[in-house]
Amino acid sequence: MPEKQHSAPWRDRFLPKYAGVFRELPALIRLQSLKPRSVSSPQTVLIVNCCLIGDFIVSLPAITEFIKEHSSAKIDILISPSVAPLAQKLRGVRQVYAARSAFARYTELGCSDQRLDSPYDLVVVLRLSEPARRLLATTSYRAVRSYLFPLLRYGLHLAIHPSSQVKQLSEFDFEVFGKAGRHEKYLCADEIFDFTDVPAVDAFAGRTVIVHTGSDSRVHLWPLDKWRALLENLHELEDISFVFVGATQEEECTFNEISRRLSFPTYSVIGRYDLLKLLTLMRRSSLFVGIDSGPRHLAHLVDLPSVSLLGPGPKSFQPLNRNATVIDETECKRCIVFYCPYAPSCVGKIDVETVLSACLDRLSRGSRSET
Repeated sequence: MPEKQHSAPWRDRFLPKYAGVFRELPALIRLQSLKPRSVSSPQTVLIVNCCLIGDFIVSLPAITEFIKEHSSAKIDILISPSVAPLAQKLRGVRQVYAARSAFARYTELGCSDQRLDSPYDLVVVLRLSEPARRLLATTSYRAVRSYLFPLLRYGLHLAIHPSSQVKQLSEFDFEVFGKAGRHEKYLCADEIFDFTDVPAVDAFAGRTVIVHTGSDSRVHLWPLDKWRALLENLHELEDISFVFVGATQEEECTFNEISRRLSFPTYSVIGRYDLLKLLTLMRRSSLFVGIDSGPRHLAHLVDLPSVSLLGPGPKSFQPLNRNATVIDETECKRCIVFYCPYAPSCVGKIDVETVLSACLDRLSRGSRSET
């Protein structure tokens, strides 16, 4: 049975990752001008989307549809550094630029000074940060579409609806492109990315299970003893290699602690793989299991069977494939966006048996064909 919740210490209540959105508003407001929001048959376009991994994946339906509809245009994209290796493989994109997101995570370091090479007929801003605004100031453009007003409407939507009824961010992105009511759910990665000349990845024995424990606020993490119990049970299948993924020192420490408690070897590519290599590894894997995170959305993108453990906050990132199992124990009538008053949180009270059953079900359906 799931654990009973009780009042949490104050340090465990807050969900700071959503606060980064507010840091985008000053840059977004300064971007506004008297320029028109559209131009007929734009020949040069810049899409600005300095965001985190999950936001980028969810924005792909809107971005790729725009690229297909403007196949004769020269389209550049300005993205956060951690997403750039993947964005460089997008079909129909001429040039990829990078600027840190409003979240300013240390995984975005290493972005050198740049200038945009040419003026643009149209700039479409899906996510903006102050570094992106400064880079945008190095060029000129005839028209600009931004997410300021869709963001204000979305904020109002979040304020009056429970998290289970929030608008999907894919729909929000379509609104920025002027297509209200659209929210394409499924994508085919091979259609939107060029996977030729992708980097080599490590090979592991048997079926590869990707594990992502995460490094977010405490209310989104699953307890270490439950991870250990889950992997011990899955190891009984005998033909499985567990590969931990991530990018932070916290995730590396978690991997070390869990692997120390296990009776068999596990593997880690934490901090060694960029998004393109991680995506390549996932295309050759059999299962993803982890918390709500960027790697979860990468798994959705390549149709990797997945089991995701959702915590508190708005459920606005729907799966992008049909092989996704989502476990959500939220019982609050209105899940608060910025803090959770309970311990364990809704993800913390998910029991091992529930996750194990979902993993076994996905694995029993067989691996996908090798790509």
